[in-house]
Amino acid sequence: MWKATTRLKASLYIGRRIVRRYQVTAMGISLTALGAATAFSNPPTAVSVVAALAGIIVSTTEVLSNVRQARKIRFQRREADDYRDLLSGHEKAGRVVRTPRDVGIQMVRETEFLRNNLIPVKVNQEPFTLHPHIEKFSLLFLSHRLRQSMMFNGMTLGLDADIPNAPKSPAVFRPVGYYDFVSTNLLSPYDVGEVGRQEPLLHGRSLIFDSRGNLRNLSLSRLANVVGVSVLAFTTEGKLLVVCQTLDVAGSPGLVAPSGSGALEPRDLAGAGASSLQRTILSGALRELREECHLEQEDLAGEAEVIGYGRWVSRGAMPEFCALALLNKSADQVLRKPIRPDERSFVGDVAAIRFPSVRDWSAVEPLDLLPPTYRHAVSWPLAFSLTCLVESLQDPSWDLGSKLMSRLSSGETGEA
Repeated sequence: MWKATTRLKASLYIGRRIVRRYQVTAMGISLTALGAATAFSNPPTAVSVVAALAGIIVSTTEVLSNVRQARKIRFQRREADDYRDLLSGHEKAGRVVRTPRDVGIQMVRETEFLRNNLIPVKVNQEPFTLHPHIEKFSLLFLSHRLRQSMMFNGMTLGLDADIPNAPKSPAVFRPVGYYDFVSTNLLSPYDVGEVGRQEPLLHGRSLIFDSRGNLRNLSLSRLANVVGVSVLAFTTEGKLLVVCQTLDVAGSPGLVAPSGSGALEPRDLAGAGASSLQRTILSGALRELREECHLEQEDLAGEAEVIGYGRWVSRGAMPEFCALALLNKSADQVLRKPIRPDERSFVGDVAAIRFPSVRDWSAVEPLDLLPPTYRHAVSWPLAFSLTCLVESLQDPSWDLGSKLMSRLSSGETGEA
């Protein structure tokens, strides 16, 4: 029932977009309707017939033209594009994080500022509009993606500019429809071509990098740049919860994800009291954790912090934040709960894993913390979150890190 409702809403959305975009067709249909309606009233029959025929001709002509044009468009995914040639110049800005399928950057300077300074927030209420160069392909691409993944057009929050690195400067959010994210950020791994044309109509890379090969500033980006949030949640015995996502997930279909991950929503601002970027991120990340792992508010130990910021290059360099949370429940207590009915389309399973014993966190490769069977299917948000966690744990003065280390050590002792 939920899937049928979601598909119906998607079809209605595309229908509204078609009417707005193809106004000539809409006008032709209106003329046809006018002709049919007036056939039974006072105007001469000839007038009604002419109006109806004119409407049919106008509508049919444009529909056929649009169908022919649409059939020429091709979306070619750049499967082997690891952006290595461009990202080599960004090593000073951050650490490149790679998985078997995706790549992104952990933004070092921004992460350090985020961990040491509360950043205020504000919302730009001006609605997001598709750039004309993208808009002409967006409807076809959205239809293409809706055939592959289950998604609904909920309201999310996009980041309107790079996060500030100066005290009291606010982070600026903007409300964005999820379909706008699909039509822009998820278009970036594709090149748009046309049958009979040698050069692409749109190079997907140009949506991520400028002509000099620099990562586009979010304020200059043409993309929706929905804010991604993730959280690593550890149980009382020090096990990490991970979510095995279904193939219906748009972001990381079929991959292993953090304990909670998804998009920031306007309600997360209200949940955080709109006091800071960090509280807003935690509000969204912990909401995703509760939804995907079927937890309640009282299952959280009240110990959670934002630990990193990055740009997910394979998703149009969208902004991605990660957090750490400690639970007051054991792995058995969490895993005993069934998956929530409204999450079954996205959550295939929830698992709890034990980290191997670590003596020197500076020598750890983040993916080595996962069992070998998970490493080939790790999502980028999980790899990114583990990278941020490993670097954070190298700080002996980090209070939450010390509490996590205590759990990890007690868990090893308990299983010895």
